[in-house]
Amino acid sequence: MPRRPAIIERNIPLFLIPHKIKDGISNHGDELERVVVSRGGSHFYNISIRTRPVKRELVRSRHKPGPAGK
Repeated sequence: MPRRPAIIERNIPLFLIPHKIKDGISNHGDELERVVVSRGGSHFYNISIRTRPVKRELVRSRHKPGPAGK
């Protein structure tokens, strides 16, 4: 299976970095492989978020619904 391309956001101000990382984690969840923050220029940064595919059998077994009465 080929790797997914990294999602790269450029010229992010310093105060928005935590928000962008939080969004990446909440959107990709267990698929998140790495987050790289590098300095651009004059207080701006580039964020690269790489994800990996999760095997479907693992996803199904993890999300089993519990008993209906509880």
